[in-house]
Amino acid sequence: MLKYITVYKIRMANFVTKKRNKKIVKFHKSSHINIGVILFAIIFIYMLYNIFQYFTTEQVAVYEVTQGTIAQNNTFTGLALREETVFNADVSGYVNYYNKDATKVGVDTYVYSVDETGDFYNQVLSANNGQLFQQKESYQELEKTASEYVLGYSDEDFYQVYEFKYDMQAALMEALSASNLSSLDGYSGNAATFHPYLAPQAGVVVYNTDGLEGTTVDTFNADSFEQSKHIKDNLQAKEKVSAGEPVFKLITSENWDLILPIDEQLATDLAEQNNIKVEFQKDGTTAWASSNIINRDGAYYLDLTFQNSMIRYASDRYVDVKLLVSDTNGLKIPNTALTEKSFFVVPKDYVTKGGDSDGNGVLRQNVSKDGKKAMEFTDVTVFQETEDSYYIDGSDLKKGDIINKPDSSETMTLESTAKLQGAYNINKGYAVFRKVEILYQNEEYTIINTGTSYGLSLYDHIALDASAIKENQIVQ
Repeated sequence: MLKYITVYKIRMANFVTKKRNKKIVKFHKSSHINIGVILFAIIFIYMLYNIFQYFTTEQVAVYEVTQGTIAQNNTFTGLALREETVFNADVSGYVNYYNKDATKVGVDTYVYSVDETGDFYNQVLSANNGQLFQQKESYQELEKTASEYVLGYSDEDFYQVYEFKYDMQAALMEALSASNLSSLDGYSGNAATFHPYLAPQAGVVVYNTDGLEGTTVDTFNADSFEQSKHIKDNLQAKEKVSAGEPVFKLITSENWDLILPIDEQLATDLAEQNNIKVEFQKDGTTAWASSNIINRDGAYYLDLTFQNSMIRYASDRYVDVKLLVSDTNGLKIPNTALTEKSFFVVPKDYVTKGGDSDGNGVLRQNVSKDGKKAMEFTDVTVFQETEDSYYIDGSDLKKGDIINKPDSSETMTLESTAKLQGAYNINKGYAVFRKVEILYQNEEYTIINTGTSYGLSLYDHIALDASAIKENQIVQ
């Protein structure tokens, strides 16, 4: 009996348990959004986008505008023009000279002689007892001439070899001049075959010719600067001369001109200057000259007129000089930053004041859909002005637009344009055209004026390469 009771209790306990289990309610778990994960994902995607943009978008290099100077290369080789008269021999024979090259002679001073038989020439040689020079300084002059040639030698200017030959020969003959003149006083030869010649007027005697003796400021041309075509013919180097051949030339005025070939930019820079100081590279001396710009056959030349120093360079047709003018100062930018932009050119009386900012603008005709015309004030920016016109730019203006003159019935169509040089300012993160006024330019950099209206200022950031960007483009 006890056994049955125990089994009954167990079965009842199981029944109660099952009933309880049927009453259990299951709850669904709620999903929670993780804000940190979402923010991380957004930042990650943003970074990937920027990396993609960086590698796929053309980058704009930036240049900071600085104050700078461009040292101008103002060394030139000029063409020397003087009042020169060439004298030719009347008879043939041995020639002897009595003055050093490029020295002053007075009227009726012995310049040269022609000995038809050669007796006087031989007498001069024998008078030195076999010694070419009587003075040690003569040898030193030859050494100096040779040393200057060796130091300045260039394969590109081989014609200078002939110049060296001339200089050596001239030095040799000049050393003999003093003994020639002393021998002349003691010569007692045949007067019928010996012909001394005197200077017809005072001047500077020169013993070379180059074919440019008749060239003047009014007649020179580009060929006159070809040094290889105008090599000096040393007259002193000739023992004999034929009748009709040149024997010397006489410079009769202290005034002379030096013509320098220059570029258009330098011609513009020097146009307002009347006097320029120069340094002669041959000996380092300086002198002032009156200046004048010449435009001939599309080329520019600087004519320097001197009233002194002629005798120093009387034997030289081509003279190296340095113009002592100031270097150009201003804002310095690379040439690659320069660009051009077209502007509408309108008469000044078509531009008026108005709009929300009381700025400059024009009255543009606006035609409605029903064909009615109305005047609309359109903002413009004036980038440059002339005596009677403005160079304007406006985002709403286009070619063919009609504008009205204020307080008038007169109109004009926007057609005339002109270009201004400038650069792209990117201070605000996008490209804005700014005008520049060029003062000086070389192969790499440009010096521009400071304080230009709608121009650049010190420390502005500009696009280094203007060709790689467009106006209003956002800079990455």
